[in-house]
Amino acid sequence: MNINEGQQILRALHNGSVPAYEGAKHIMCGHEEERDAILEDLNYIRFKSNGNAHSGFKMIYGPYGSGKSFLCEVLKEEALKDNFVISEIVISKNTQLHNFETIYNKIMVGMRTNEFREFSAFRIIIESWIEKEKSEIISKYNLDPDDNEEDEEKLIVRLRDKISLELAKANTTNVSIVNAVISFCTGLLSGDNTLARKSLAWFAGDTNIPADIKKSIGVKGSVDKGNVFEFLKTLLYIIEKSGYAGLLVIIDEVETVRKERKDIRYQAYENLRLLIDMVSKDNLPGCYLLLTGTEELIEDEEKGIKEHDALYTRIEPIKLGDIRILEQPLIKLSRFDSSQLIEVSRKVRYIHGIVHEWNPESKISDEFIRDYVQSFTNAFGKEVSILPRTFLRNFIFILEAAKREPMSKIKSLLNISEKEIEEVNKQIELYGREMAMEMEL
Repeated sequence: MNINEGQQILRALHNGSVPAYEGAKHIMCGHEEERDAILEDLNYIRFKSNGNAHSGFKMIYGPYGSGKSFLCEVLKEEALKDNFVISEIVISKNTQLHNFETIYNKIMVGMRTNEFREFSAFRIIIESWIEKEKSEIISKYNLDPDDNEEDEEKLIVRLRDKISLELAKANTTNVSIVNAVISFCTGLLSGDNTLARKSLAWFAGDTNIPADIKKSIGVKGSVDKGNVFEFLKTLLYIIEKSGYAGLLVIIDEVETVRKERKDIRYQAYENLRLLIDMVSKDNLPGCYLLLTGTEELIEDEEKGIKEHDALYTRIEPIKLGDIRILEQPLIKLSRFDSSQLIEVSRKVRYIHGIVHEWNPESKISDEFIRDYVQSFTNAFGKEVSILPRTFLRNFIFILEAAKREPMSKIKSLLNISEKEIEEVNKQIELYGREMAMEMEL
């Protein structure tokens, strides 16, 4: 780990956030078995040279403070470094699971690669594929499109034909999808950026494209529940042809569905069932769905997944006493405990030393950390599940202070202030325990 990575981790924790991507793995405590099980799944579903790709899914769930966010960040980093495309969706009022069109658009907008992490990478991905096809045609037919107009025209014609042929291999029968990709290619080669941009926007699920623009692209309608899987299959084929290992889609905070009215909940769970059926039958080769939620999402019989019998029967775990079967669709994460707080504190202490070039162990010993964790957990009735981020924010403050101040002052910080306790307890009184934990974590 370098200093820049360490700074990003400390800043994220100071702000009460989970460090992004590779930062999370440096402070991850526990869940190695769950991580390895999902990475094994990714290796199974990835695109292979013999064309024998698969698809799959897993749902991880547990209480707030069980480390779902940390685990997802670590998995994203591992997937990116293994040449996967990733896309993360957070279910909310603006991104509702009952609306397939919105989910598809969010997948497209959220796509990232190891090289392009700050914005949607789809244009980069499709350009990479087109560039490969273009280079093969130029080499095969000995064309010189840069200096010869006739060769340039030949290239465009042959490239359009090749794209149509390739999309046919992906079983893309929707003429509008084919036309959108071809129009993007034409705009790219001719320098018509407007045509290229609008064609890509339509393929990405933009529903606000005027009729005259659609006509110029050669498309009708837009993505909807009836054709969304054909869009996804085409997307996956393009990802494969661009040389990537597959697509990891993370759908986070699925428990938000529980807050919707009954008819919307049912449609959301029905969409989830359709997605699970598609990947379970290998109908989306190279795609892996990772869903996250709370205990209530699984166990609430009135508003949770159990409300939708067809969905629950597909993911219902087989219970064999206290034996955990990580190959099952559902993986339950346990609560964060005091030993993990101690472990993560040691890791943060180490990172702080690297970033600020000092020896924090000279003042913040293992014994101090144990005492501080005990003091912190005792202050909140030993309910560790609502503490991790508040604890880490405070612990970083202690490290900062320890670097400058004498130990006599630092030891006084072992006493947790009444103000901190009151703030968390006030949240519990105002919003209830579940909402207070959500605000904290």
